[in-house]
Amino acid sequence: MRFTPEVRKAIYAAAAALVPLLVALGFLTDEQSQHILSAVAASLAFFTSIMAIKNVAPNNPQGEFEDVTMEFEDVTEGTDKPVIPGT
Repeated sequence: MRFTPEVRKAIYAAAAALVPLLVALGFLTDEQSQHILSAVAASLAFFTSIMAIKNVAPNNPQGEFEDVTMEFEDVTEGTDKPVIPGT
């Protein structure tokens, strides 16, 4: 399951609607509802962090890296050296 912002928003909305309903019907206390909403938020943050780590991990199982050396042109050639006033 992808925890895109839209999916997370829908999960938060469902929990935010369902928990107060269960409190109003007497199935949960106010204290329990706070714990449930905190657990939902922490769980979504945890799974989102795991997905972020997976997205950052290199997709290179052999550990081979391509050579990306670059040659830079000397653009200062033929210009005067910088002078610091007062030295």
